[in-house]
Amino acid sequence: MSWGAAMVAALLVILPRPATWIVALAAFLVRGGLLLFLVPIIVLPSPVGLANIFGPTLTAFWLGGVSFGFAAVVTLIFAAFFGWLVLGGWVAATTERDLIELVAADEELRGGRPLRIPPRDRPSSRLWRIVIVRLASHVPLAIALGYGSLRVVQATYRELTLPSDVATPIAWRVIAAAPDAILAIVAAWSLGEIVGSLGARRLVLWGQSIDAAYVGAWADLLRRPLGTVATFVLPTVVLAVVGGPVLLAAGVVWERVGVGLATPAPENVVPVVLTMLVFVAIWSAGLLLAGVLAAWRSAAWTAEVLRARGTFGASRDSPPGDWNDRRASGSV
Repeated sequence: MSWGAAMVAALLVILPRPATWIVALAAFLVRGGLLLFLVPIIVLPSPVGLANIFGPTLTAFWLGGVSFGFAAVVTLIFAAFFGWLVLGGWVAATTERDLIELVAADEELRGGRPLRIPPRDRPSSRLWRIVIVRLASHVPLAIALGYGSLRVVQATYRELTLPSDVATPIAWRVIAAAPDAILAIVAAWSLGEIVGSLGARRLVLWGQSIDAAYVGAWADLLRRPLGTVATFVLPTVVLAVVGGPVLLAAGVVWERVGVGLATPAPENVVPVVLTMLVFVAIWSAGLLLAGVLAAWRSAAWTAEVLRARGTFGASRDSPPGDWNDRRASGSV
């Protein structure tokens, strides 16, 4: 099966299964997609507002050292972040495992060949392995964020104190001042998604250990750079092209809702209600599209692994012999 045929087959697997859209949407939102859907309804503070919010705290820290309040805020931020990593990673791993097994069990995608999925003798252990492999895959992202945050903070400080162009939004000015930091973060995130997706499928489909799945994922990327990168790029680009206009439209409609609520009048009640209904419809359509495309992206990774690694036939990466046959013979 060619790469293009595998991508089409993956799409055909998830389209008639709406349950996969919901499962994939949950993983997408937990992994950070929720922030994208909050953008249309959240008003970002201006530079002056940011200075009013963080200025006193940062000034007190700079002049007087670490206070109890500052330490408590930092501790809460880190606790929330690590809690999100653990709980969010668990939810995402659960949904990812179920989607991998569902796609791999599709008869048309398998072409009638036997299935090699190890038993769920220790389901929780399998899930934690996925979480660990995913986190290990994003170690380059953590390094890039450490470097990029310094560059972005420096560029933001310069633009706030000595603006280079007051007509251009500050976000674009910061990006133009530190393009290397932004590119490093995007490249590291993309690399982590590729390696994590490949490693998760090695864990679920072949029951490999954490180190074998992690090293094997890097080996797959080096052996098949075009196929793995294309499998990541295609669904991501489609998600951006389709989801971007939907979020933009939701933001425009939400602004209209805000204008209507700011000018209360009896004659504005019906238009405001209708505008809110339009916003809910657009926002819900965006969630639906995100679920479908996220399910396709997960299925595309599974199809790519099955296509390239011969999971259903003899494979040097999979356990010897078909597990179903060994279970029937009583050897497992």
